[in-house]
Amino acid sequence: MTGTQARLAAAALAAAAFTTPASAQKTTAEYASGATRPKSVALLPVEATVTRARAVEIEGLVDDGVQLGAQFNARLSSLMVAKGYEVLVVGAEQIDADPKLQEYVVEASRNFRETMSKCRPKNVPKHLCKVGDSVQVLADRLHVDALVFSNLQITITPAGRAVLTALIGGVGPGASSSLEIVDGRTGELEALFFAAAMVGPGDKTDVDIRGYAATLAEKTTNKMPSSDPSARMDTGKNDDQAVDEVEQLLKQ
Repeated sequence: MTGTQARLAAAALAAAAFTTPASAQKTTAEYASGATRPKSVALLPVEATVTRARAVEIEGLVDDGVQLGAQFNARLSSLMVAKGYEVLVVGAEQIDADPKLQEYVVEASRNFRETMSKCRPKNVPKHLCKVGDSVQVLADRLHVDALVFSNLQITITPAGRAVLTALIGGVGPGASSSLEIVDGRTGELEALFFAAAMVGPGDKTDVDIRGYAATLAEKTTNKMPSSDPSARMDTGKNDDQAVDEVEQLLKQ
């Protein structure tokens, strides 16, 4: 997870913990007004992590993350299609079968992570989060207006460890997600959406985990406007409050 994605996860969790919504967004004014809102998007593979905090160790489940990321993208696709977007889901098999596409995805993803490690959510409306030419090259290759990068984090903690965490600190249960829309024409981050879901202590089944992913997909997109450029969106003062609260926490 990049530095900013960690901040987004914290922001989403703060939104649930404080008085603000469990989902929030930051966009440019042009995206909010519809001027730069894309008609077609490509969903790139999700950076997904499922972590089970054991009694004495933390185990990252790679296979769970890969499968969950694919399920998360499938749900995002359905939700965005319902909002009028033309959606292309770029899967691992498609990338592996096309060396040139693989090269473009790796380069765009690397540049995106580098940009997000420096970009704070409040900088999105200021046009200070530019990924660069690699996004334009990949969007052209895929014939879409914009690329969608996303992140999904789910942490599961046994009941006993959850109590210990509450007392002395450490990794606690929780789930968060972020979705970033990067303009394929300019290479600029136009919109960022993030969300959180509460995860109770105790082990979880695969069905439970898929349920958290589905919930996060819905929360992440619930403030996303339709593809219709005439549809306006509320820029959300409460979202500013959530980001302010989190950035104050990060300074402590």
